[in-house]
Amino acid sequence: MKAPLCATSAASVTALAAGLARADVPFVDRPVTLSPLHVSADIGVGFGQFEGFEPDPNNLEGPPLPLGNKVGFGSNLEGAVGLPFVGEVGVRLGYRFGSVAANAQADRFGRLFDPVVNQPGNDAFANPELALRRTVFAMPAVEVALGLVAVLPTASNSDFALTPGVPVRVHLPGFARIDTGLYLPVTFTSPPTFGIQVPAQLFFQVGDSFFGPLTGLRYIQNGDAPDPQIIAGVGGGHTLGGVFDLKAQVYTSQINDVNWAKHVGGGIGVGLRMR
Repeated sequence: MKAPLCATSAASVTALAAGLARADVPFVDRPVTLSPLHVSADIGVGFGQFEGFEPDPNNLEGPPLPLGNKVGFGSNLEGAVGLPFVGEVGVRLGYRFGSVAANAQADRFGRLFDPVVNQPGNDAFANPELALRRTVFAMPAVEVALGLVAVLPTASNSDFALTPGVPVRVHLPGFARIDTGLYLPVTFTSPPTFGIQVPAQLFFQVGDSFFGPLTGLRYIQNGDAPDPQIIAGVGGGHTLGGVFDLKAQVYTSQINDVNWAKHVGGGIGVGLRMR
C-alpha cells in the first residue's frame, strides 16, 4: 500500500510544481492586475539618445554648439505580487550606464510596454518606484483598474512624485488586446508640476507570439516643444513554456517633432510570470 501512496504523493508534487510554473493565460488574455498569489519579475536593457552640446570657443557668450546625438544604455528591474484583498503591489529600479545614458534616461526604454514615466532623475540610479494597482471592474472584454505609483526622490535634484492612474485593458479573447488608460503624474515641486499621459498599445496573439503597434501621448506642464509628445513604435515577444516572456520594443517618444529620429530608443527583456 505504501508504494501507490508514494507514487500518488510524487504525482501530486509534480502537478503542483507544474501549476506554479505555468502562466494562466496567453499574453493577450492576461488580466490588467496580477491575481492573488501570482508573481511577476521583469528585467530589461534599453538604449536611448541624448544630444550633447559644448560652448562655442569663438563665441563663449553665444549659443552652444551641438555635438550630435550620443547613444547610452540603461537597465530596468521590476517585480510584483498579487495580494488577497489588496491587489497588485510592485517595485521598480533603473540603472544607467554612464552620463550619456543618464541624460538620455535610457532605462525607460528598458521598461517593456510601459511608457508612463514621472520624475526619474538624472543620476546613474533612477528614482525607485513603488506601485499599487487594483481591479475595480472586470468583464470578459473590458477591465478597469485604479493605480498609484510613488516615486522616491533618491536621485539628486529630484522631487517626490505620485502618478495616479486608471489602467484600462480591452480583450478580444485569444486574438488581441488593447492597453490604454489615463495617468496624471504630479511632481511636488514648488509649485507642483502636473502632466497627462495616455498610452495606447495593441497586441495580436499568434500561437505563443504577440506583437503590435505602440503609441500614446504625454503632456507635461511647461514642457519642451512639442507638447504633448506623441509616441510611435512597435513591440512584441514570445512566450516560452508558459513561463518566460521574451520581449522587445522600439519607439520614438516624439513622432510629432521634425527631429523625431533623435528620440528613437528601444529595449529587450525577459519577464517571468508564475502562480
